Amino acid sequence: MMSAHSVPTPAPRPLVDPAGLVGQWVRVHEDGAVGLLLSADRAGWTLRTPTGVRTGQGRLAAEAVTQRAEVRPVRRRLRAVMDDPGFPGSADLDLLDLQLAAHP
Repeated sequence: MMSAHSVPTPAPRPLVDPAGLVGQWVRVHEDGAVGLLLSADRAGWTLRTPTGVRTGQGRLAAEAVTQRAEVRPVRRRLRAVMDDPGFPGSADLDLLDLQLAAHP
C-alpha cells in the first residue's frame, strides 16, 4: 500500500533588486559565495571577495548577509589581508561588521 508523504520544499527567497544591494555584503544564491557587491544591473554584476573580484553576466540572485555565523570564514580571510596595500581588507571588514551590527 502506498501512502502520500509531504516533501519539504525550501522556503522561497524574496526577489530583491540587486542594484539595491550594491555596497552591501551579500551571499550569492547560485554558489554561496560571500562578498561585497560593487555593482549590479540587469546586464551583469561585480563582487569583491577576500580571494578576489568575481563578475557575472545577467541578473544576480543574492541576499544581504545578516548573521555572523554565515561569515566567519570571510572575516578570517579579511583579517589575513588587512595589511595588503592592494586590497581594502580593513575597510571591507569594517563595513561587514557595521552591516552585521544592523541585524542583531
